[in-house]
Amino acid sequence: MSRSRPDRVAAWALLLGIFLILLAATTSRGDTGGAAAPAPPTAPQPNAGAPSDAELGERVLRTGSTGPDVRTLQAILRARHYGDLKPTGVFDEATTAAVKRFQQEAGLAVDGVVGPQTRPPLVALMRYRRATWYGPGLYGNRTACGSRLRRGTLGVAHKSLPCGTPVTFYRGGRFITVPVIDRGPFRHGVAWDLTAAAARKLGMASTTRLRSVH
Repeated sequence: MSRSRPDRVAAWALLLGIFLILLAATTSRGDTGGAAAPAPPTAPQPNAGAPSDAELGERVLRTGSTGPDVRTLQAILRARHYGDLKPTGVFDEATTAAVKRFQQEAGLAVDGVVGPQTRPPLVALMRYRRATWYGPGLYGNRTACGSRLRRGTLGVAHKSLPCGTPVTFYRGGRFITVPVIDRGPFRHGVAWDLTAAAARKLGMASTTRLRSVH
């Protein structure tokens, strides 16, 4: 009996070791039922080509950018004959080529990217013209182009541009592109007559000078 006691002690030690190993493994798995702990969620990656509501000047534009600020860029470049661009709002290869052509003529770094160095001379292509606004007292009437003038109508009156011609205006960091919907203005030295809704978007309360391009 004395000789078998060490064997029993060794056996118990082995069983205790196995039990402790199993206990440690179970504890490390926690409450996941044995499944591996899920990886922490990763932050979503920004999509450089996703549409944006930014106005021209609020972000850097390059090939793949989309949004109304790209449409404004295309309108300016097309009006100043840097390319036969359609205002699609997509910064495509044709837009990149037009930007590079403008940058070359302006003595800028030719990289096709519209950033802080390119924007100011680009906006300078828009000419200053005096503008008024109209609307109150005329809501419900038909415009010269056949539409009904409403409180929220976005448009502009011009003496000769064809109805529907898109015109881009700039004032105090704000851009807006609206169609010609009416005839006027008939005041000397004034080129544009914006609807009240369009004037509000530009922060315009009285006759003022606006940059414009069409």
